This record gives sequence, C-alpha cells and structure tokens, in this order.
Amino acid sequence: MNTNSKAGAKASLYLITLVLLAGFVFLLMTDMHNKEIEANGVSTQATVIQITSVRHKKGVSSKNGIAEYFDEQGGRHLYEGFLGNDEIDVGKQIHIIYDKDNPDTVIRENPYLTIFVVAAGVLGALCLWGCFMITFRSFDRLSVKCMQQPVSDEELERIVREYMPQTRDQFLKKRAKNKGVDKLRDDAILHNQIRSGDPIGLLYDRQQEVREIGELHLCAVIRPTDQNIYSEQMSFSDDNAAVANGRWAVPAFVVYGADDYFEHHPAELKTAASRLAGDVWGGRFSDQDMRVIDELRNPSYRPFQVSYCGELTMGHPVYYTTVILVKSQLCNNKLSNKLLYLLSSPQRSQGALVLPAWYYSMWELSAF
Repeated sequence: MNTNSKAGAKASLYLITLVLLAGFVFLLMTDMHNKEIEANGVSTQATVIQITSVRHKKGVSSKNGIAEYFDEQGGRHLYEGFLGNDEIDVGKQIHIIYDKDNPDTVIRENPYLTIFVVAAGVLGALCLWGCFMITFRSFDRLSVKCMQQPVSDEELERIVREYMPQTRDQFLKKRAKNKGVDKLRDDAILHNQIRSGDPIGLLYDRQQEVREIGELHLCAVIRPTDQNIYSEQMSFSDDNAAVANGRWAVPAFVVYGADDYFEHHPAELKTAASRLAGDVWGGRFSDQDMRVIDELRNPSYRPFQVSYCGELTMGHPVYYTTVILVKSQLCNNKLSNKLLYLLSSPQRSQGALVLPAWYYSMWELSAF
C-alpha cells in the first residue's frame, strides 16, 4: 500500500476488496460444487501410481501425483492432484469421491475449504464496508469550508437572532439520523490521556445524554489546550498524507450565558471569553478572578459547568466548561471561529457538546 498517498491508499483498498470478493466467489462456488458431489457422489479408494512433485514446508512434505480408481462399472479413471503428506507413496491408497454421472469428475474431502470461504467472506465484507465509508459516508464529505468576514456588533446580533432558531431546528430534525457522524472522536494523544485517567473522558461518556437533553447555547472559546487546533486537519482525499497534522481532537474551555443575555449581545460574549483568558490590560481584578484566569491557563484543568458571575463577564452570570473540539466537525477542519453553538444542560449534566459545523448557516460560520 502506498502510505505516502491517501489517494493511493483508497485505490489499494478498492483493489484488495475486489481481489477478496473475487476469491470469495470462487471459493464459494468450489465449496458448493464439492458439497454437491459429496452428497450425491460415490466414495471409493484410489491407488497412487505416480508422485509428480513434492514440496517441503516447515518440515512437512506435500505430495502431488496421480492415482487410479475404478467406477461401479469397472471403468478405469485417473485422479491427478494433491495426494497427501509424508505417509503417501506409490502403492498407497487415498480416499476420493467421484460424480457417478461423470466418473472423471473427482474430489477429495477438504474440511478447511469452508473455513477459507467464511474467512474470505468476512474479510471481503469488512473491506467492502471500508470502501462504502470512504466513498459515501466519509466524514470528509461533511467538511464545511467557510471564509471569515468581519461584521459589526449590530450585524452579528442580527445573524444570531435570525439564524440561531433555524440552526436549532436543523439539529433537532436530524439529531437521530446524524448521531453517528456527530459522535465525538479522539486522537492518540487524547486517547492516552483518557486511558491514564483524565476526567475529560466524562465528555465521551455523557455525549449521548447531552445530545438528547442539551439545549442550544451560544458560546465563545476562551482558549484551546493545544494550539494545533488552529492547523487544518488534512482530509482523506488529500494526496500528501505526510504533511497531515496528527491531532484530530483537542480540549478547549468555552463560556456561555446562564441566561439569554449574551445571545442578544454576542460581541460581549467574545469580550467575556477574552477577559477569562486574561487578554485584558489595565483591568483590576479580585484574587478570586485572578485564580479563575490562572486555572484557565492550565491545559490540564478540567472545569465542567462551573458557574461564575463577576467582573470578568461584566457582571453577567455564565458557565464555563470543557469541550472537545473535533477538527472534522469544525469549519475549515480547524478552529476558525471565536463563537460556536453548544449543546448543554448544566442543571442535568456536566457534559457539553460543540454543535458540528454542518448544522450552521454560512452567515453564522462567516461572522462567528
């Protein structure tokens, strides 16, 4: 397989699938033919008259040759093919089954043939499923491209007011159908962290619950825990796999309103997120506020639905929480937006899910 080219990898998978399916059909037809002869044929003994070849593998010989046998009317026939292993020699007898309507058609019982048929069928089905996924259900097909367009605070407010209800309806309409493609994914780094006991595993455990009970909120990204989220994840259709970034999913901290104030003032939510990230100059904050900022600067910190109301959010009540940003679910396959939609129900679950980009309108993706 060409590991340097994803297009080559897809072509190789198609070729392997074709070979396996062809092999499966051939073995299945052979097995069915043999079973028909076994059920209706005549069993007899054939005498080995010639050894034509011997192959040795791992200390065991495999012998091919010719054996003669006689049908029920006394007619002489020859069998040519595999005879057996070490114990077979000229003069020995082997068991065969011939077709009584055509005595020259003869087989030897092969208990492994059915196993080969099943194995080829299973492997072929798995490869066929893989071909189907990368052709018709590949997550690359859901990738959303957008171009950021700066807008005024008033225009941003209008976009949220007009399009957020449509986006909510779009999600609710397709929630059950899309639960597979909306599912959270991880990468090697995140997977190892979860295996080591990182509490962020809670988000994976609660994702189905949040998808069912979560309400849609406008949230703003405070900060991701890894800057790699700003690098685009290469799609499977890209030819140059070597330059693809290794991270697929990155934790991040987000903030959203405990009421609907920030949905009417989205620009202020972006400001609140920046203040929580410590991106302010000349501000005078309490020791408690500074502790919040310091905690949110720690990439190992895992807040889940923490309530806050203070100077950092201009006196408005909010929740800040940890989410997983999956590159394939973001606009441009990377973090391009400051604002996102969040599925959350803080009174009922500690989990939260960022709404995948394929639900948003292009107005939202461009302005956020």
